[in-house]
Amino acid sequence: MIMKEADRLQSLMDRMLTPHRLPQAAPLNIHEVLERVRSLIIAEFPRGIAIQRDYDVSLPPVKGDKEQLIQAVLNVARNAAQAIMGKGGKPHRGRRGELGLRTRVVRQVTLARRRYRHVIAVEISDNGPGIPEELRERVFHPLVSGRDGGSGLGLTLAQTFVNQHHGIISFDSAPGSTCFTILLPAEETVNGKQ
Repeated sequence: MIMKEADRLQSLMDRMLTPHRLPQAAPLNIHEVLERVRSLIIAEFPRGIAIQRDYDVSLPPVKGDKEQLIQAVLNVARNAAQAIMGKGGKPHRGRRGELGLRTRVVRQVTLARRRYRHVIAVEISDNGPGIPEELRERVFHPLVSGRDGGSGLGLTLAQTFVNQHHGIISFDSAPGSTCFTILLPAEETVNGKQ
């Protein structure tokens, strides 16, 4: 797993450092992305967090860059896991930490001024302390972090990658519940053809 992750990150960095490089888009199953993120979170946080999955297995593929989408979802999920575990390495308020990964299809959505018949919704939720009120308007800005030692680049990078895929990322947060939602256009097929 470490070797695969190192190779993926190296490939991602190579593409990020190439000026004006757009995502390497190909049809992919979003659940492959989520399962990769799940395995990385389990490896990084082996105790104290239960990961709940609620996948709609009938989803159409998305057209996207697998490494970028893994990194976007991983950044959000890692932030959630770190919020759950808190400073002392124990779940918030002594409760069992829960991270949720959920997928659904949403119909008739406008993204980046274009109307899509089907959009994939990926929800990453947690039962941590929530995002502080003073950070909510700036949470996607660079160098804004709600934890000591945080770089403030994870959510900025996640938003950039999602936007490059013509999607959007948003969140709702209250004490004890935060949910980030990523909306991505689905691959459209007409009579079996794309």
